[in-house]
Amino acid sequence: MTPSFRAGSAADALCIGMLGTHVFLDTYAPAGMRAALAREVVEHFAPAKIESLLEDESTEFILAENDGHLVGFVQVTHGARHALVSHGATSEVNRLYVHERFTGQGIGKALLRRAEKSAAARGADALWLTAWVGNARAIGFYPKQGYVDVGATDYVFENDHYENRVYLKVLG
Repeated sequence: MTPSFRAGSAADALCIGMLGTHVFLDTYAPAGMRAALAREVVEHFAPAKIESLLEDESTEFILAENDGHLVGFVQVTHGARHALVSHGATSEVNRLYVHERFTGQGIGKALLRRAEKSAAARGADALWLTAWVGNARAIGFYPKQGYVDVGATDYVFENDHYENRVYLKVLG
């Protein structure tokens, strides 16, 4: 399979939201569904929420498609900061999601490279992201792509704390 890549638009909000929901639940709900997780999904992946992000000039979605079907996306926030990242101009990879059936085919790498190029083109010196420590695939993937672990941070929702690692790549 050779995917095509393009920028996301408001017309993509529904599919981005549904793919985001699918990948999020596959990753973060291995023990099943709880109300807190359900509310987190609705808050972050509702089509209206995705549409508002698509309209935000600091946020960018790059989509990967196969035969007109969305199979992955990367969401980048340009100008985003984190206390563990000491570089001047930075961007954040908020999400890098690839449908499970399409993992291992280089789509994640290709999306990440496009995010790096976009961040650099917008003047970022570095790109950073967080990955949940329970996501072994992500924890193994990012160092292989040149990202360095710079410390721990918590992702918190509804009084639940989830340790994440902060990864950083200086752009060249």
